[in-house]
Amino acid sequence: MKRKQPCEPRLVGKGEVAAYSVAGGGQNFCYALITGYLMYYYINVFHIDPRFVSIMLFVEGIWDIVNNPLAGILIDRTRTKRGKMVPYLRTLTFPLAVCTVLMFSGPLLIRDTSPTSPLKIAFMFVTYFLWELCYTITDVSYWGLSAAISPHPEERRHVMTSVNVMINICSALPYILVPLLMDYAAAPDAKISLTKVFFLFGLIGGVAGIGLFSLAGFCVKERVEQSQNRPTLRESAGELIHNSAMRAIVLSGLIMSLSGIGYAFMNYYFIDVLGRASLAVLSQIPSAITWMFSYALLPVLKKHLDNRTFMLLCQCGFGAVWLIIYLIGIKYYARPMIIVPAIMIGQFLFGLISAPCNIVLNEMMAEATDYSEWRTGKRNEGVGFSMKITTQKISNTVIQSISALLLSAIGYVTQEGNARVQQTVLVQKRIWMIYALVPAVVYLLSALPYVTYDLVGEKRETVLRELSERRLNAADREASKGENKSGPECAAD
Repeated sequence: MKRKQPCEPRLVGKGEVAAYSVAGGGQNFCYALITGYLMYYYINVFHIDPRFVSIMLFVEGIWDIVNNPLAGILIDRTRTKRGKMVPYLRTLTFPLAVCTVLMFSGPLLIRDTSPTSPLKIAFMFVTYFLWELCYTITDVSYWGLSAAISPHPEERRHVMTSVNVMINICSALPYILVPLLMDYAAAPDAKISLTKVFFLFGLIGGVAGIGLFSLAGFCVKERVEQSQNRPTLRESAGELIHNSAMRAIVLSGLIMSLSGIGYAFMNYYFIDVLGRASLAVLSQIPSAITWMFSYALLPVLKKHLDNRTFMLLCQCGFGAVWLIIYLIGIKYYARPMIIVPAIMIGQFLFGLISAPCNIVLNEMMAEATDYSEWRTGKRNEGVGFSMKITTQKISNTVIQSISALLLSAIGYVTQEGNARVQQTVLVQKRIWMIYALVPAVVYLLSALPYVTYDLVGEKRETVLRELSERRLNAADREASKGENKSGPECAAD
């Protein structure tokens, strides 16, 4: 007997795609603000000794390494009528918004000018810890939804393309607006101080950014059915060992986290070496232009390259571009007329490929989750995406802790009441080397784990085909049960 054709896949509506995309944009506006400027804010605006900032980021980073997998396990073991991720997005976004505003309120609430003030240090520790706790659970939930919003890879790719467009727009805004206001606040006749600049952005990030982020909890559905048998702690941890695809992604991400050292020095390079924070905005303009057209490249690239080859080429290409920029800067690192155009050309190339790279990486993560379901019968969006996110968080906590220590180690000096202090030529050279050379080396090294990524070709097709058949058979069985239950009732009528 010929098997009946499966029903058309349940499409994610345009409104839901828009809500999920806007939510990601709001979240990433806040995240870009934190990752791009928190260390500078603590050291140069709140005036906390870099050593204490380093200790805080290191301690919080170690906690984050533990906290992320625990959040993933918690989510994977959650079972509610709305799913396992949506409930956390509904309940924790409000406290996350409050913590965001509080983090940037420190100088307004605490007037102590000492860089070693116990009250300032305690405030920094507590507010960041609470922010990180709420952010971790909601972040893992949000990205876990990208694998559960639809069981169909093509539909997931469509959703993630829209999400990445909004994320690119919103995450760029802090990098454009904050430097401009920082330069304005540094002017002698400025009407606003740096303290108020950062409080303003904390308010926008908390109220508007996280407010939009909450839409994911109220407007997005989980469509991939979860098994009633919850994965054990041992099974969740075991996936990192037995799931070769997930292992390659996580290992590459761990290496990539080291690039956070270079990015942490970006503000210091443009402010303390080139003299203007707004030059960072100028250098980013080419990537802001090219990423808008980069999505058109994805279908073409997917026709000729599998995911493994694509990621290998991306990481090696990024590394090569940064290496060329560094070599140019050995002689011209302090000359804006030469080095800024060189960085702009590099950003042009980054923007051309970064958006497809992000989409493919999320597609690989979703397929690694499918592979886990194919192997074990249980999905692990929580643990899988939590480990991917952990690698990103390391670059913003432990790695920024190292960066804060490096500032002291290279001779960087600060001064109370003056956010900008003239640094020596030697310190400026060291800032340039860390800013440009570290990303070059890290990108090249991060390509290596993708050599072992094997969820491509026939293996990938087999996993997706057999998983689709299992889901169809399960749906048929459920339909048969429903017909059997309704049969006698119909006869009685």
